[in-house]
Amino acid sequence: MQLISISAVVASYLKTSSRSFKLFWKFIALALVGAMFAQVLITKENLVTTHLLSNFFSLFSYFFIILAIETNPHLSDTPLNKYISGRVPAVFFIVVCFSYFVLLPTEFIGDVEQSYLASMFFHIVITLLIFTRLVVCAIKSRHKFWLSTYSLLSMSALAILLAKINLYTTSSNMMVPALGYFETVLNFIPYLGVILAANVTLNNTTPAITIKKHTNPELYILLLVLCLALMHVLGQELQLPYSTTSYLQSVVIAFWLITASVLIMVITLQKRRYMNKLKQQIHQLDIDKASYLKINKQLNNSLTNSEDKAIVSVSNNAILTTTMTGEILSANPAAVQMLQCLEDELEGELVSHLFCEDDQMHYFFDFQSNVYALQRKDDGISVECRVIRADGTKFPVQAELQWAEREEQPLIVLTFINLTARKLAEAKALELKDKFIANISHEFRTPLTIINGVLDRYLKQNESGEEFKELTTAKRNGLRLVRMVEQLLELSRLADNPKLSISTYRLSTIMAMPNDSFSRLAKQNQLSFSFDIPDNLWLECDAQAFEKILFNLLANAIKYTPPGGSVKVSAYCEDDTIILDVIDNGIGITTASQSKIFERFQRADDLKNQSIFGVGIGLSLVNELVKAHQWRINLVSEYNHGSKFSLSIPLASAKDVELETPLSVSENEVSSLLIEQDNPLNQNSSHSQQVVLVIEDNVDMQSHIKQVIEQQHHCMLAISGELGLSLAQEYIPDLIVCDIMLTGIDGFEVLKQLKDNELTAHIPVILLTARSDLDCRLQGLNLRADEYLSKPFNQQELLTRIDNLIENRKQLQQTYMHKFEQKQIAKRKENSVHNVSLLTEEDKENLSVDDVFLQKLEATVAKMYMEIDLGIDQLANELAMSERQLQRKIKVLLGTTPNNFIKEFRLAKAQELLKNGTQIGIVALDVGFSSQTYFGRCFKESFNCTPKQYQQSNSSNGNKCG
Repeated sequence: MQLISISAVVASYLKTSSRSFKLFWKFIALALVGAMFAQVLITKENLVTTHLLSNFFSLFSYFFIILAIETNPHLSDTPLNKYISGRVPAVFFIVVCFSYFVLLPTEFIGDVEQSYLASMFFHIVITLLIFTRLVVCAIKSRHKFWLSTYSLLSMSALAILLAKINLYTTSSNMMVPALGYFETVLNFIPYLGVILAANVTLNNTTPAITIKKHTNPELYILLLVLCLALMHVLGQELQLPYSTTSYLQSVVIAFWLITASVLIMVITLQKRRYMNKLKQQIHQLDIDKASYLKINKQLNNSLTNSEDKAIVSVSNNAILTTTMTGEILSANPAAVQMLQCLEDELEGELVSHLFCEDDQMHYFFDFQSNVYALQRKDDGISVECRVIRADGTKFPVQAELQWAEREEQPLIVLTFINLTARKLAEAKALELKDKFIANISHEFRTPLTIINGVLDRYLKQNESGEEFKELTTAKRNGLRLVRMVEQLLELSRLADNPKLSISTYRLSTIMAMPNDSFSRLAKQNQLSFSFDIPDNLWLECDAQAFEKILFNLLANAIKYTPPGGSVKVSAYCEDDTIILDVIDNGIGITTASQSKIFERFQRADDLKNQSIFGVGIGLSLVNELVKAHQWRINLVSEYNHGSKFSLSIPLASAKDVELETPLSVSENEVSSLLIEQDNPLNQNSSHSQQVVLVIEDNVDMQSHIKQVIEQQHHCMLAISGELGLSLAQEYIPDLIVCDIMLTGIDGFEVLKQLKDNELTAHIPVILLTARSDLDCRLQGLNLRADEYLSKPFNQQELLTRIDNLIENRKQLQQTYMHKFEQKQIAKRKENSVHNVSLLTEEDKENLSVDDVFLQKLEATVAKMYMEIDLGIDQLANELAMSERQLQRKIKVLLGTTPNNFIKEFRLAKAQELLKNGTQIGIVALDVGFSSQTYFGRCFKESFNCTPKQYQQSNSSNGNKCG
């Protein structure tokens, strides 16, 4: 019977498809297996070990029966933990009873028979709990299926209960008559009930309804607590078989009381939380109900209103009603105010007159298909357009058209939303965005300079091999970033101040450099490149802006044309208009992308385009530059067949003298697109002894510039403008490299103070900055900057410009020395102090700062040259500067030392005295020489003859020496 019942339960498990129903019969099957093992372990000897194992398997069986009862098998999609309130207390109760009635008596009661009787109380209590739960479920059942199932299971539980009671009375030798044959029937009934219940499930075809098993789980737990507590008290008082002398039974009862209290608290909190949630939901439903009632009332009011009141007079938006032909029927006060027309003036007019002629709404009512399309759309039509006010002012609006059915005739309701404020806000936001892009682009220059500079150094060290190719790739992409930053700055400049320097150029001349540059790029990419530019076409443009337009068009054409393709540039004249075409047979542009290709940061979104690097800046810059010239650009493209960009330029009159085109930007920018660069770095050159002061507040940029300059020169660093001025005045460097954006005083103020100070006025200054706009460049050059370089810079260019400026300064030194020598030869008889005093104030104002210094130096030496002990210390004291400053200043301006300058001055004065026939010894003392012998040696070194020979040759009008 056990095997048959297990088979019936397994069949029910396999038939049902509900997850929870499967779980129900799975628990029943496990319970039957546990009961079978418990039955097998019952022996006549009643050994302690077999006794405990039998009770353990019985506990296992009871455990799964409780789980099955407390599981709702009809709720297939309901989480099991939602019904845990009945399951958890029952499981805890079974475990506590097992410990109380089985484990503790077995441990502390020596008599095996008495411990066996104690365990029988465990079976009776648990069987009674199971029977009670099944009867309650059967009573609450309102469905025939559940009533049959739980009734049969209740019968099985009752049979087990009676069998356990009978077994207890028999074992305890009570005076109860034996059941005999009825005892065998009791053992047979439980399995029969399970088989019949499983058969009910197998024959059931309709889904069962929900059974609410626990309406009040707190009461259920409380009853279990009272039951066990009462049995403990009775056991202690009546000395029942399960009662022991150990205090652990009391501990078990106390643990059960605490556990039950915790469970009751948890269930109470869950109920309270659930009730609060229900209250919130009911409150929200009440709010929604009130809202729906309000809306319903509004709709009812709208339906009861007259058809003539299609316009809500109090609406903030301007509203018009029109006929199907566009004739205005009525206007609300907001429309009257917006259009500045009286309602009488609007009525009868065509609504198309309110829109600009180039607007699509101007022609909307001219086509009945548009009206019929509006009729079919329940949501209406919304169009952004421009409206003309009565005074001729045009402003943007959002026009929303709705179709309204009426008994007499349908009408169209137009709602206007004024977009002027929104457009201004969008323009302001765009302006802020442009400023942000400009500012952040400035900040990009410094790190890009450092990155490219470091790459240059490593490229110089690795001039071949795989590593050189990787560094070249990194360098090329760094230059691409530089080009994008330049384009962003150009876009920002055009938005703020779109001023152009317009001149007349020959088209073929201004396109010569771009064509040559891109010919090399096309050859590198395995493309055929051709251009046809007639010589008789002239145009008025900003030369650099035109080159940027052409650069971006040609760069795109080459970039988006696969190897083997062709790029063609041609120009021709048509009705006094130059048509310049850039044609390629590349991947082309889809129709959907052509409308947005000239917008900022917009690119064609096809798959081929996504694999090519780009961010959508170039064509946006082209569009802005074309607008600034008031030209037109047109695109014709077919996907997978190529594109043609046509630039329409007004034809200009030819000039007799062709202007020289400014410095080309294409040559430098094309280099960033080439895979290999020709001579990217300078060759090693011998280190000079020139000192270059770098004024830069960025530590990384300082380090980079220093590493570049120290390839050929000595380098000094200053972290601020104030420190740079101090070092410049103290050390008199040969050249200064200065940033503009410095902490403290900026680079312009540093440059001004350097050029106004006679100690530092001669020093060449290179402004090296991220600010490359024309205004800053002009300001720097007006402050007498010798060079203006923008970041990121090329280290070869920086070193070359430093060398050129130092070389020019050397030539200037030679010029000053030559002037000085000529002046000394033709010097008047009067002394130098008298010469300086004869200078007028106007003459002094026309002198440069360096000339003024030389005049002061000459006057000071002329005043003191006769003093034998005259040296650099006395001369520096007279000129109010340090010896180091004086030495550096004379070295830079005249290419000599102060002592040599004094000696040469004395010898020049000696020449004049010797011509007058003065004795040589007296001449030596008069010009400040303490020894006639030393005077003679110095004179001979300078003039290749002795003082005596010089005097004789001049007295005889010869020219043998000097």
